[in-house]
Amino acid sequence: MKELIKDHKINWKYLVIFLTIGLISMSYLISETQADGSVEFKKYKVINSHKVCGDKICSEIDEQRSQKGLSTRDTKICGDRPCHDITSKKITPFNKSSPLGQYKLGIALELIECKEGQTIIIKTTNLLPACVNVENIGKFRERNWAVSEQIQQEIFEKRADDRKKGLVAEKILADFDVGLNIIPDEISNQRYLAIEGFGWHRLHNVEITVSSQDFEESIRTKTTDRGYLNTLWQIPDLVGGKMYNIFATDGIHEFELDIPIAIKLD
Repeated sequence: MKELIKDHKINWKYLVIFLTIGLISMSYLISETQADGSVEFKKYKVINSHKVCGDKICSEIDEQRSQKGLSTRDTKICGDRPCHDITSKKITPFNKSSPLGQYKLGIALELIECKEGQTIIIKTTNLLPACVNVENIGKFRERNWAVSEQIQQEIFEKRADDRKKGLVAEKILADFDVGLNIIPDEISNQRYLAIEGFGWHRLHNVEITVSSQDFEESIRTKTTDRGYLNTLWQIPDLVGGKMYNIFATDGIHEFELDIPIAIKLD
């Protein structure tokens, strides 16, 4: 009996030694594996991430739009920008109070109003109005940026006289973006139609046709790099004494209006 108990104690002793050796071996293997540069992969779950709208955080865009009183619901993305940001930049507000804005609305040149401390001048390049500070008028005229005071007054008087006679033909599109003026003029005893326009496509060819039942003639001109149209048509001696049709197009815009042309007096 004593021998059996003794053998049993010896077996337990061997078991403890075996387990100890096993644990030491596992620890050594783990340390060796990590020392060899093994990579440990861990999986993380991202929570509370920001929603991105193009190249900006959606919350920033929503805050900006809400401050302007605009809708922040369902912001759509076009490329790297919100769609509303692209479309809104295509809309150019029309400033009806500016000199050119008043002119586009059909207000006569001499009746255009400027802000306090400013006065109207007529640009030399396109004969369109502009408002400048009173103290700067001399500088603009010295540099030939604006017509002289005498010429400006003559333009005003002639425009007013032509309107009284019903000789000024003017047409402006309803959206106030494009306009065309036809004004009879006389230079060195020769009759002309002064053709002026604004808001046309830049550097575009424009074809203008003057016609009646027994007459038709076309001229070609080109707009400036700012979309202005300025040309003269010399009226033939046989033309006059009735209404004539004026048709102008740059391939995109079209204008058609009738104007009276007086008969030439000898």
